[in-house]
Amino acid sequence: MSATDSATPGPQGPTGIDAPDSLTAQEQAEAQAFLSKIADHWGLVFALGLVSVLAGIVILAAPFAAVRVAAFIFGVWLLVSGIFQLAESFSARLETSARVLSAISGFLGIILGIICFKSVDNRIQLLVLFIGIWWIMRGIMQIFAGAGKGGSGFLVFLGILGVIAGIVVLTWPVNSLSVLVWLTGIWLLVLGFFEVIASFRIKSLDKVDLAKI
Repeated sequence: MSATDSATPGPQGPTGIDAPDSLTAQEQAEAQAFLSKIADHWGLVFALGLVSVLAGIVILAAPFAAVRVAAFIFGVWLLVSGIFQLAESFSARLETSARVLSAISGFLGIILGIICFKSVDNRIQLLVLFIGIWWIMRGIMQIFAGAGKGGSGFLVFLGILGVIAGIVVLTWPVNSLSVLVWLTGIWLLVLGFFEVIASFRIKSLDKVDLAKI
């Protein structure tokens, strides 16, 4: 009898390959400690879920106020980002073309930011315009990516939907913004609900006994 014949084969998995040995005591201890660390942060996930739920309720209860807050934040972002881009245009590490583009972008951001703070209507109109143009540009990029080498028809389909959504937002800004606000509120409620559930599942990781798995 040869050494090969006398060798006792180990347990095999569904693919016919020898299954790996079970975790050692040290590996189990390290994995258990890792799960315990994750479980210790369940409160953070719970808090994020609770905030998402509350934000969703507030948005659905007062959608116009939510739009005004979002438009105000958008105006601040335009102003601050414009200032930083303008300052970056003076950086010597950038090429001349990049400095010119950064300066133009910075000036536009500052001007649009100032326009935003002149009235609530200006802020909301610019926010809607930004959302519509962003969807159209993203949709066009997805169409090109999907039509290119290694792309997919599904990506082209998503791109077409993005372009249509952007056109709809620009054509019917008021109705589109109302729909977006409601969708955002519902999305936050659903997201927060699942985050709260996930937090309790994370908390239970501390009680998992790897030796019994």
